[in-house]
Amino acid sequence: MEMKIENLKRVEDNITDYHSKDCISASGLKLIYKRSIYHYLNKEFKKTPAMDLGNAAHILLYEGLQKFEEEYFVLPKLDMRKKEDKELKKVLINKNIGKENVSNDQYKILMKLYTNINDYEDALFFTQGKYEISHYGTYEGIPVRVRPDCMGEDWISDIKTCQDSSPREFKNTIWKFSYMVQAVFYCDMLGYDPKKFRFIACETNPPYTVQHYALSEDMITVGRDGWKKAFRLWKKYVTENKITYFEGYDKTNDGAIII
Repeated sequence: MEMKIENLKRVEDNITDYHSKDCISASGLKLIYKRSIYHYLNKEFKKTPAMDLGNAAHILLYEGLQKFEEEYFVLPKLDMRKKEDKELKKVLINKNIGKENVSNDQYKILMKLYTNINDYEDALFFTQGKYEISHYGTYEGIPVRVRPDCMGEDWISDIKTCQDSSPREFKNTIWKFSYMVQAVFYCDMLGYDPKKFRFIACETNPPYTVQHYALSEDMITVGRDGWKKAFRLWKKYVTENKITYFEGYDKTNDGAIII
């Protein structure tokens, strides 16, 4: 597939720098596709334990145990009503300045996933590439940014932590979070075949199964139609300052959306 992003620049920057750029991204288009321009412009970022676990899993499963230990430390379960536990927490945080922390329970999950992915050679293959390289450019004159989790010579992969990595449930997860929009946008912008995109689903419940998945032709079509629809709305906002709400639905004469 011909590369669609123009004026492409590849940059090895950090995630903070990446998010600071005034460009539309896959996550932005995904939110516009699921909801609206208005929702994207008024989004609020809320950090959750599930997100923290997912970020830690990306470091560990893509970059290995040594890199993980350079960036994370284990914070044991402490009782903040006890003076000695308060002091211990302070000591551990001061000892690990610059590192994020994971709980004992999170650490156990991460180590199970680390063992399971290393025992699963087919999925492990798709962790051996270039990690989180930022790509900046334009599409139809609109600034865009793309930062896949991992890129090989002819494939892109993305680790997703989930409660259930079985085929039926992970397919539901893809639909729920519109992951296909993100995946196909990455591939189309960077000139990759979406059939070579791989999700690596990592179960955060026992037995912590790891399974990798490809997109069907139907899912690729939905993903491509999805990002293109979202991009059209974003371009209209950028060029005309037109803020839209819920678009693409049939409506009654009085403007009510038919559901």
